[in-house]
Amino acid sequence: MIVGSLQALNPLYRFDPLTRGMYPVSGFDPSWLFTFDRRTTLVALVHWISLALSFVAILDLAQDRDNRWFLLTVIASIGGCMAIFGITLKIHGDLTIPFTNSPSRTFFGTYVYHAHAAAFLNLCWPAAIALAIRSLVGDRPIARALWINVFFLIFAALFVNISKFGHLAAVPGVLLAIALLWRTVPSGGIRVSPVVWVVAGVLILGAGAILILPLAGSSVGRWEELARVGFGSRPIIYQIAFSMIQRYPFWGCGVGSFQLAFPYFTGQMGYGMSGKYSHAHQDYLQTVVEWGLVGAVPWLLLTVGGYLRGWIRHFQQPEELSLGVSLLALTILGVHALIDFPMQIGSLRLYAAIYLALLWRVRPGRRSSQVKQ
Repeated sequence: MIVGSLQALNPLYRFDPLTRGMYPVSGFDPSWLFTFDRRTTLVALVHWISLALSFVAILDLAQDRDNRWFLLTVIASIGGCMAIFGITLKIHGDLTIPFTNSPSRTFFGTYVYHAHAAAFLNLCWPAAIALAIRSLVGDRPIARALWINVFFLIFAALFVNISKFGHLAAVPGVLLAIALLWRTVPSGGIRVSPVVWVVAGVLILGAGAILILPLAGSSVGRWEELARVGFGSRPIIYQIAFSMIQRYPFWGCGVGSFQLAFPYFTGQMGYGMSGKYSHAHQDYLQTVVEWGLVGAVPWLLLTVGGYLRGWIRHFQQPEELSLGVSLLALTILGVHALIDFPMQIGSLRLYAAIYLALLWRVRPGRRSSQVKQ
């Protein structure tokens, strides 16, 4: 935050959103931290500071196990509602983004960009599966039916949505969930015959096929497009982003100012790119571009430090569900950030901050053969 604040004190240009013009600012000091536009950086800093304060509050809440389960319940519930809403709109054939008059063929639920919807669903279904596992303890038939169905709906929504990453990450995500969470499944849970499990599996797969296949045309079209055009302009954007880092390696070009600085480098690279490029489609690159190495290192220590700490504590206490699902959600999100920009979206940042806070706060306790309640 200090880096961003210092950048805002030394703007290179003033951006006019009406004319979309960049006007030089007198008094600019090229030897010091700077930003391409002060207002853009200040707006971005407000969002980041709000997230930081939320993270601190969640750290305090996460000390109590009941609060941790409350947070997971909220995430799973909202994810289930979004899945139902998005699937309903797809079945209805709506081509207008909800609550707007903007036409679109790629939105899902309330997310304009389908990849962000996939990232949101991938942050929600781990919470739903944690609640489903928890419901296996004791006599909880209503909770068991509710959370199993919520997990099913969120997971099915990944395939109704047209995000290619959502499709690709689904099966590896489930395998990772099994690897992380199998120790949390209570040994004294529901005892049923193998025939019941087979019948239930067939029914679930059949229900999924009935739900997904009639809406699969758009998803198939996205894969056909990938086969025709490859990764589009992403490799070029990455190359330009690297050139931006080489130009401003330590201090960056201003928090939130990627879209303003980007056009100044396309001509230098010899690319005649039209349209608006608001993000680098790679969160790690964009972070270094905007914050510089000096600003990116603290973020790296906070996120990677919490992630590694979570793995260590997971090995110490594998039956702690909140650790396993947090690692699961952040692993999928971290891979997604390699090819897109989920961490530039406020709602996705907040959910990621919740999981990260759980990794920092949950402390290993006495080993138990049962799932931690």
